[in-house]
Amino acid sequence: MLTPKLVELTVRAASVCRRLKHCNKGIAALEFGYVVPIMAMMFLGTVELSQAITVDRRVSQIASSTADLVARHKSVDEAKLNGFMLLIDQLMKPYNENLLKLTITNVYATIAAPEAPIVCWSYSRKDGNDTRAVNTYAKGDSFSTLPTGIVTGGTSVIVVEAQYDYEPLIFNTFIKTTLPMKETFYLKPRLSASVTYEPAAACV
Repeated sequence: MLTPKLVELTVRAASVCRRLKHCNKGIAALEFGYVVPIMAMMFLGTVELSQAITVDRRVSQIASSTADLVARHKSVDEAKLNGFMLLIDQLMKPYNENLLKLTITNVYATIAAPEAPIVCWSYSRKDGNDTRAVNTYAKGDSFSTLPTGIVTGGTSVIVVEAQYDYEPLIFNTFIKTTLPMKETFYLKPRLSASVTYEPAAACV
């Protein structure tokens, strides 16, 4: 049999439980605590994604602009191509231009073997004494990655390969990683069958 004191405690406990059951104080704070981490992740993710898309578009612009600059000339030399790279640095800003790799290649097809395009010359972006090449080619190398039919016998095409090792602005603080963003652009020379790399002789 329950004592009067125990009965009183039971009644009080039941009363407290009933009040807590119908109490809605602090619900807003509790919901806020649930929502804030989700909203913060969505906000940071949106910022990160927009930055990544911007950089990816910038890499595409750099590849097309470089190909256009080279294709406008009958001949180029190392000094002229180095000057083009200074322009490319400006296109890349405000992002770190030192993370950009770029290779310019003149690919041509001989009349004897138009189905087997080969490298005429190749130039890679320099970063001080370091060469920042996407790929390295030598004169006469086969260029099997060229889309079929883009060159015919006795013609050439300028191939620009650009790669930017994107470092996430926010999440890189927690996860050290890079996302390589690549773009390849093809453009035919405008003033001649092939762009000559001086002082070497023309390929076609």
